[in-house]
Amino acid sequence: MEDWNPNLYLRFEKERTQPVKDLISRVKKDDVRRVVDIGCGPGNSTRELKNKWPQADIIGLDSSANMIKKAKEDMPELQWIIADAGGDLSYLGKFDIVFSNAVIQWIPGQEGLLGRLFSILGEGGVLAVQVPNTSNMPIQWAIDEIAGIGKWDSILKGYKQEFFYEEPEFYYDILCRLTKELYIWETRYFHVMDGHRQIIEWIKSTGMKPYLDKLPDERLREEFQEDVLKLLEKEYQVQKDGKVLFPFRRIFFTAYNVK
Repeated sequence: MEDWNPNLYLRFEKERTQPVKDLISRVKKDDVRRVVDIGCGPGNSTRELKNKWPQADIIGLDSSANMIKKAKEDMPELQWIIADAGGDLSYLGKFDIVFSNAVIQWIPGQEGLLGRLFSILGEGGVLAVQVPNTSNMPIQWAIDEIAGIGKWDSILKGYKQEFFYEEPEFYYDILCRLTKELYIWETRYFHVMDGHRQIIEWIKSTGMKPYLDKLPDERLREEFQEDVLKLLEKEYQVQKDGKVLFPFRRIFFTAYNVK
């Protein structure tokens, strides 16, 4: 997959950052000295962590050079690392908070991944994670349907992006073997869009990106987006004021390293 576009991602910075704020508000931890933001992207989540714990040493980690470059430009005073969040991060040492917002759905092997992230917590540390689950969202259905028909099926050769989100029960069964203090909840956000095309603008920097990356030129990318848009117009109704509500389901959990 081609590298991420931080500017495109940040077009909806307010909406993307709200789950970060909500997750941070549920972390109950005193004397926070070290924090790592796993999959920090352009640093919008890292900024919120620094605002909450200004005294802490905070590291932003992401596999995207473009995202890290943007984060460094905006917040040069923080530490930024290019690394694979799915790999061994034990060399970073122990943390009071291991934070991850909208990242682990891209990484296979969820059980091993969560075990590795939990293992870099210090005593009393907190693993705090938010996972978007788009499996039952019309936008994901529309992308997969368009990708599987006509010329798109021919060009994409049956490609379907695999995401690794799971239901809350799955995460509980993993985490309960690691700790006796864990909390899981779910929030369904209703983002107010100016129209259906704004939903395309949102998703093309994330869930649609792998499909667009596989198309050979900009003309085909635009056509693909237009075909998905036609389906969206049937799935998301226009409200009385002309806006379109874009429901988005997100799963949260916090797990404490306590004996």
